Order: sequence, then C-alpha cells, then structure tokens
Amino acid sequence: MSDRTLRVTVLGSGSRGNAVLVEGSIGSVVIDAGFGVRAMARRFSQALRTPESVHDLLLTHEHVDHASGAAAASKRWNWTVHGTAATLAALDTIPGGAPERVASISATSGTSIAGFEVEHHAVPHDAADCRAFRLTDTRSGARVAIVLDCGDVPETLPAFLSHVDLLVMESNHDRAMLQQGPYPWQLKKRISGGRGHLSNDRAAALLATSAHHGLQGVLLAHLSETNNTPSHAIDTARDALRRAGWRKDLLWACAQREPIECVDALGRSGHARATQLALF
Repeated sequence: MSDRTLRVTVLGSGSRGNAVLVEGSIGSVVIDAGFGVRAMARRFSQALRTPESVHDLLLTHEHVDHASGAAAASKRWNWTVHGTAATLAALDTIPGGAPERVASISATSGTSIAGFEVEHHAVPHDAADCRAFRLTDTRSGARVAIVLDCGDVPETLPAFLSHVDLLVMESNHDRAMLQQGPYPWQLKKRISGGRGHLSNDRAAALLATSAHHGLQGVLLAHLSETNNTPSHAIDTARDALRRAGWRKDLLWACAQREPIECVDALGRSGHARATQLALF
C-alpha cells in the first residue's frame, strides 16, 4: 500500500477545540472545526498543509469545541459543511452560527465526499445527533475511523470500527483523576455518564474489541488536560491491546495545543509535505 493513499493529521483535540485532517489519494476532508480561522490556518501551517487544499468539512456534532469555526471556515475557504440533518439544524444555536454551504449526509447509507466513502454510526453524547465516522479512500481502499465524544459503547460500534487501517479514538479521562480532581460534582457526573466521554478504561476496552491484525495505528484523542495525561491514556490502551493480541505498539496521544505529526495508512508518522492531488 502506498503511503500516500491515506494520511491523518490531528490538528488539535480537546475541550478547547477539535479538528482532524484526513488526506486521501483523491482529496482531503476535515473532521470538525472547533477553532477559529486564524487558529485553524496556523495549525495547518504547523502541519505543512494549507486549508485551501480542502473542500469539505464533516461534523461529528454541533458542540462548540467541534463546530464553532465551521461557518467562518466555510466562508473563508469555500468548504462545504457536511453533517446529519439534526447536527446541521443545531448549528444555529452555537457561537459562529450556521454556515451557508451545507450538505446533509444520508441517515441510512454511505455518502461520497472528497474521494472518500463516508459511513457513520450514532454514538451516545449530549448533542443533537453525535456520530462516529468511517472514511474509506475510494481509490486505494485504505480506511480510517474517528470516534470523538462518546459516552458509552453501543453494541454494534466495535464491528463498525473493525477492519480499519487507522483509528482515532477518544480517551478523555482517567477515572480516578476525574473523581479526585477539581471539577464540580455535576460536571464530573456529566463527563462520566452515559452521554459524556469515554474514560481511558472504556476506550481501551473498545480498542481491544475492535483491534485486528491489519490495524496499523491508534491515535488517542480528546484527552482532558485536567483529568488525564498522555502516559495514562497510552499505557491503558497499550495494555488492553496487547491482551487482545495486537503487538504493533503504534499509539499516539494527540495534543490540544498543536498538531501531531501525520500518520499514514502503514502506521508511519512524520511531517511529510502534502502531495498535490487530482480533484475528482
């Protein structure tokens, strides 16, 4: 498999903003836009990419740390904003408002976006219609799945996440750190509840049930800066994956403050410069 068939760059992930760039053999798509255009442009530059090379934005849900920059980015770079009908309707309620260029993704079938076949799976979260995504590069077949903001694990989610090359998985908090930490009780309850966020333990268990021989890399995302550490998240995930028989040890903890190096479909990381892609 060519290293250019699929590359994933987490531009930033956490409670203050989320954005994931997925580059394929035909086009590129951004998953979520929780940053303003200046911050987004800076993060693209740090990743040696340009927002002008992207034509489509796909939203997991409408919360501000995932969608507050959607309207401005769409206007600035002519991105079409894709989401479920419920997510797009909910954008009117957030700072930044609803973008003008929108397209509703099908609730029952896959959707072709920027050279990817995009499939989605409902996940429990206190949003209008939060979704996990699976993107398959239509030319190469390389595949990535992205799960952000997931309070619990639906029975059919592990199967949806299986047989991917790369997996971006929320690993939000260490349960002991959350319970002993400074957050108010109501916020702790929301985070750890069934419509909040996955703990390291729950994320690791989901990874273990989704892992397979062809999985090339795991990017742990949406880590709390107050109730988690990269080492806690990676160690918990690694232990579970090893018990499940996955031995590659290709795990990364994504940062809030800056992009991590891109990871390709073979599990290799590095700030490789973008390749000019043919548009459809």
